[in-house]
Amino acid sequence: MTTISANATITETQEYSVKKAVPVMLLLFLLCLIIDNSFKIVSIDMAKDFHISATTVSWQATLAGLVIGIGAVVYAALADSISIRKLLTIGIILICVGSVMGYLFQHSFLLVVVSRIIQTAGLASAETLYVIFVTKHLPVHEQKKFLGLSTSSFALSQVIGALTGGYVSTYFHWTTLFLVPLVTLFTLPFILKYLPKEETKNSHVDVVGLFLVAGIAASLLLYITDFNWVYLLAFVAAVALFLAYISKNSRAFIGIAFFKNKQFISLLGVAFVIYSVQLAYIFLFPFLLEKLYGLKLDTISLLLIPAYLLAAIVGALSGKIAKVLGSRQCITIAMTGMIGSLLLGGFFVNTSVIVFVLSMIIFSSSFALMYAPMLESCISTIGKDKSGTAIGFYNLTLNVAMSIGIAYTAAMMDHSAMRSNILGYLSQPDASMFSNILFVLVLITAFSLFLYWVLVGRKVKMTARDL
Repeated sequence: MTTISANATITETQEYSVKKAVPVMLLLFLLCLIIDNSFKIVSIDMAKDFHISATTVSWQATLAGLVIGIGAVVYAALADSISIRKLLTIGIILICVGSVMGYLFQHSFLLVVVSRIIQTAGLASAETLYVIFVTKHLPVHEQKKFLGLSTSSFALSQVIGALTGGYVSTYFHWTTLFLVPLVTLFTLPFILKYLPKEETKNSHVDVVGLFLVAGIAASLLLYITDFNWVYLLAFVAAVALFLAYISKNSRAFIGIAFFKNKQFISLLGVAFVIYSVQLAYIFLFPFLLEKLYGLKLDTISLLLIPAYLLAAIVGALSGKIAKVLGSRQCITIAMTGMIGSLLLGGFFVNTSVIVFVLSMIIFSSSFALMYAPMLESCISTIGKDKSGTAIGFYNLTLNVAMSIGIAYTAAMMDHSAMRSNILGYLSQPDASMFSNILFVLVLITAFSLFLYWVLVGRKVKMTARDL
C-alpha cells in the first residue's frame, strides 16, 4: 500500500510539473513566432540602409523560412533520441547567439543574413517541440485545448510581431530587433525546472535526405532570383537525386510511397503553389504602402491588425466551417476570395489606403479559412501510422513555398519590365509595378484553383456522386 501510495504521489508530482511547463513552453512558442514575424516586416528599412535591391534583401526572409521548415523536421526527429528539455535549451542558445551576432555585425548584410539563419535555427525548436511535448506528456482529453492555444498564439504573434517590427524600426532602428529575442533567456530557468529529464534513446536523423531537400529549395530560389539555366539544372539534378535516394533508403525521413500516392502529391502541389502567394503579398505590402502612400512602418503595422485579428477568428472557426460546407467548398471559396482581394489591390492601387486594408483583410481571412480543410484533405490520403511524417513534410513544403514566394516577388520588384502597366491605365512607374505584381499573383492563385479542380476537386465530386 505504501509503495502504491508513493508511486501515485510521484505521478501526481510529474503531472503537476508538466502542466506548469506547458505555459512556459507556450510563452516561448509565442515569443519565437513574434520574433520571426517582426523581421518579416522590416525588409524595406534593411534595403534602404544597405542600399540593396528587393531581391537581395529578400534573402534574410527566404533563407529564414527555409531553415524553419527544415529545422522543424530535424527537431521532430531529434526529439526521439534527445530530451525536449535539452533541445529547447539548445534552441534558446542558438536564438541568443544569432541575435547577438546580428546586433554586433549590423553593418554587414551578409553577416546579418548568417545571424538570421542561426537565430532561426533556434526559433524553429519552439513550434515543433511544443506540439510534441503536448501530445507526449498530456492526457488525451487535454491535448486539444493546448493545441488550440498554439493556433491562437500563431494568430496573436502576427499582430504583435507586425507592431513590434513596425514600432521598433520607426522609433529606434531595425537592428534593435536583434536585442528583443534575448527575452527568451528568461524562460530557460523554468524550462530546466519543470520539463522532465527524459531518457535518451537511439534514433536516426536523415541528414542526407534533408540536405537534398535544402539543395532543391536553394537551387529553385537561386533560379527564380537570377533565371540562370545552371541553377535550373542543379534543381533538376537535386530532385532526381532525392527521389533516387528515398526510393533506395528505407531509413529516409520520407518514403517513396508518399510520392506514389497521387492524391497526396496533387494536394501537396496545390498547397505549394497557393502558399507561395501568402508571403509574397505580405512581403510586398510594406514596400507598396511606403512607396505609393509615404507611410512609415509603425502605421503600416497598425493597418495589418484588422486583417490578422479577423484571420485569427476565421482560422479558429475554419474546422467547424469545413464540417458544414465541406473541404472542397471551403478551399474553393478561400482561393476565390484571394483572387478577389488581389484584384481589388491591382485595379485600385493608386486610390486609397483603405483599399489595401480591405484587400489584406479578405486575403488573410481566405488563407485562414483554407488552412484546416487543406491540411485535413492532405492528411486524409495517408494512413494514421504515417500521418506524423506527412504533416512534417507538408509543413516543410509550405515553408519552402513561402520562401520562394518572397523570392519571385522581390525579383519582379527589381525587373524594369514590370514598371509599364499591363492594362495601360497607369502612368506612374511605381504604381504600375505594384499593380502588375498583384495581377501576376492573381494568375498564380487562379492557376492553383485550376490545379485543385483538375487534380483533386473534380475527383472528390465524382466520388461523392458514386457514393
